[in-house]
Amino acid sequence: MLYYTEFCLSPCEVPEEKSICIYISGCTNRCKNCHYPALQLHNYGESLGNFFADIIELYYKQASCVCFLGEGRGFPEDQAELISYAEYAHAKGLKTCLYCGRDTGIESWMYVFDYIKLGSYREELGSLDSKTTNQRLYRKNDENKYEDITNRFWIE
Repeated sequence: MLYYTEFCLSPCEVPEEKSICIYISGCTNRCKNCHYPALQLHNYGESLGNFFADIIELYYKQASCVCFLGEGRGFPEDQAELISYAEYAHAKGLKTCLYCGRDTGIESWMYVFDYIKLGSYREELGSLDSKTTNQRLYRKNDENKYEDITNRFWIE
């Protein structure tokens, strides 16, 4: 079961989208100088299953995307739960984004998302707005292939 700590509307996490951002607890990454260490706690916050539909109903007319900031502990049941939320959001006409935060490639279960952010936070390399970052944001194109759009965060 996934837990969330808070949610908000944001134009910053996904370029050209206004996102309902949902902070998922249970992160196992343990990045040095994590910006939100409380998200490393398991079962921290409220059960997302109890509130997800209500959150979407409140904000779907104001948003174009649902952004899941975290993936819980990464168990198959957490992945299945995230997939079900993505499918629900798609049925409401919303795009979806997963901020994974792990150093991995795009995994088969992730293909339900329109956007995927991969890569752990490494302070010496910076976050998505740094040209030296190891993190990457991918967008699914019309051919169902992911393209790297990380450079959209970089200010010239």
